[in-house]
Amino acid sequence: MKKIFYIALLTVLLVQVSWAESVRPEQGSTAYYYQRAPQEGWWWYKDYVKEKKEKEQEKSKEETAKTEQTEKQPQPQKPKIKPLQEYTYEELLRIHPDEFKEIYDYYLKLAVQNPTEENVYNFYNILDVTRKKALLFTQMAGYVWQKYPELSTERDVPVVGPGITQQARLIRDEVRRYARENASGFGFIVFVSPECPYCETQLRILDRARVDGIDIKVVDITRTPSAVETFGIEVTPTTIIVDRNTGQYMPVASGVISLDEIYTRAERAIRLLRGEQPERYGLYEFQKGSSLDPLEPSPLWKKQKKQKERSVK
Repeated sequence: MKKIFYIALLTVLLVQVSWAESVRPEQGSTAYYYQRAPQEGWWWYKDYVKEKKEKEQEKSKEETAKTEQTEKQPQPQKPKIKPLQEYTYEELLRIHPDEFKEIYDYYLKLAVQNPTEENVYNFYNILDVTRKKALLFTQMAGYVWQKYPELSTERDVPVVGPGITQQARLIRDEVRRYARENASGFGFIVFVSPECPYCETQLRILDRARVDGIDIKVVDITRTPSAVETFGIEVTPTTIIVDRNTGQYMPVASGVISLDEIYTRAERAIRLLRGEQPERYGLYEFQKGSSLDPLEPSPLWKKQKKQKERSVK
């Protein structure tokens, strides 16, 4: 009888296990989520505020420890300023510029704060060393420039009368030639007003540009108020240059300027309107590739480039 009872009990247990497996929720279902979800939240005694405070406290402790560790590290000591008589002249002449600046500033401030005979005397001595350090650099610079003339700007920036005259001639010829060659694609618009005292003067100067085939249009802003909004004109006379093909424009002058200066600015404006980068804004064509060209590599890198080209060949 007992044997039959145990067999029946075992059968019931097996049936219950089998039924539980059959009704188990599939993964991804809502029932599965609520059975398998982590036991978090206020119901399970999870205090978010307390945990946040604890994390902030731990972070604060870590930052404090880092700060203390940084403070404990040995900091670089500033050089101690000695009495001026304890320095040798050669030492001050060759000392690192940063250290020399601290010495110079110290004796300058000391002399200004307390201008005794001794303090002022010491300052002028350190000032004399400063001047001679500059002379030392200047002398060496002159030697290097003479030995390596490619580093000098003498060729591109003449300092004697005939050279200055020739440079002015080159500039004038280039800007006028450029203006004539581009006269068909560009034109000037001059904005004037009746009360403007300088407009007639600027117009007389611009009349000379007509000889070079340049078209000039005069607009009275009191009769054409839309020009003020379209071109942003605020003062008169204002001269702009306009690309006939694209309609793009750029200011050339505000006020009275010479014809040569108008041509110079017009050339630069045309180049910019045609897409040239402004890095070479102030350069003329004959100056490109010279020591005045910011995009031209310095001699050291030009030599490296030539050496690489030779090695490839």
